Amino acid sequence: MTDSQQPNPKSRRSGRPRRSRRSASMGRSGERPRAVRLSQRSTPSNPKTGMFGDMVDPSRHVRRTRRSSRSAWPPQPRASLLPKLPLPLVYGIRLLIIGLGVAAIAGTVLSVLTPADDQVTNSSSTAAETQSAVTATATANDDVLTPTQELESIKNSLVELQELIPELTPTIYMFDLDTGNYVDVAGNAEVAAASTIKLPILVAFFKAVDDGRITVDQTLAMQSSQIAGGSGDMQVQPPGTRYTALEVATQMIINSDNTATNMMIDLLGGAPELNQQFASWGLTMTVLRNPLPDLEGTNTTSAQDLVRMLAHLHKGEILSLRSRDRVMNILQRTYNKKLLPAGVSETTVSYNKTGDIGSVLGDVALMDLANGKRYAIAALVQRPENDGRARELIRRISQTVYQTMSKAPTLKPSDASTETNTQSMPQSDNTLPEPTFPESQE
Repeated sequence: MTDSQQPNPKSRRSGRPRRSRRSASMGRSGERPRAVRLSQRSTPSNPKTGMFGDMVDPSRHVRRTRRSSRSAWPPQPRASLLPKLPLPLVYGIRLLIIGLGVAAIAGTVLSVLTPADDQVTNSSSTAAETQSAVTATATANDDVLTPTQELESIKNSLVELQELIPELTPTIYMFDLDTGNYVDVAGNAEVAAASTIKLPILVAFFKAVDDGRITVDQTLAMQSSQIAGGSGDMQVQPPGTRYTALEVATQMIINSDNTATNMMIDLLGGAPELNQQFASWGLTMTVLRNPLPDLEGTNTTSAQDLVRMLAHLHKGEILSLRSRDRVMNILQRTYNKKLLPAGVSETTVSYNKTGDIGSVLGDVALMDLANGKRYAIAALVQRPENDGRARELIRRISQTVYQTMSKAPTLKPSDASTETNTQSMPQSDNTLPEPTFPESQE
């Protein structure tokens, strides 16, 4: 047998003694032997001993290392990068997370149980009023109505008129457009607007015309949902009847047509859009809540708001001169001249808009006197249902103010631009006959 065929005697000797020594060592102390460190020196390979020579089998060393690593129990926790929080803080965070979860679940349950229709109704009923109040606080412009001195003699006379009929409650505001002198009898009180709210709606229409959003000759088709009773003749026409936008705006004022008013409200974007515009003009009490005729009086305004609207027109800042002239021309042609215009002379040019429901009778007017004096006045009288004495009271109020203002000296406007705008306002057309009309609630 050649040397290459001989078994390796050194390998046979190195295997058996090691097993015996390992078992003996385990028997004595119960400890595992330490892993044998391999020599780092490189030795030439011996053909008799093989490639590894005296080196320990590497696979045995790997198996012992794995067994020793598995024997360690319990395992040590890994080091965390976050600092260890105090126990009370941990409990507090957990409670917070639980609370947020419970709140989310409760909110979901409530949203399911609450009817959606009620939510929409409540939000729509208050959105216009809230938006009007908030916007008015931020954008109200008092420069157009800056009072200087209250005319106590006129105010005392008006209070005496009120005391003669205690069942009636008038709210009055008068403003001299030349001097700023004024009379205020609960003028900022919120009162049912009736058809006087059509005045700011008319201004909003011509503002849209100036902005290019509407043209005066565009055609509107009357819808069945817009037809309303009360004053006006458009209600007798069939749905689908077509009018120009200017015709609708004109009928809304001169004949106080409620159907035309509802068409105009829809054309201008509805009540929320109009209320926001009213508030931007400083009309803090003017809120549109329901379509006309609104016999319950949910739409509100104040005597001061109505006078402020006329003062804006007089100053010529909201509308272009052409649109301002059209507004004043329409107001001059109103059919009902039996309230504030009835208390002034025939030489006075009046631009007015009345309002009439069972609980309130009112009128707002700009008076252009023969002596050149101009003043704006509004009177809203709260009354028992359709009490006719309110009509006579408003006439007496107008007469009392006119008697003083007609004797007052005329002052030329100091602002040249204001003087130009004032001179461009339309004058009276005495050739137009005053039509007769039946009494009806507006």
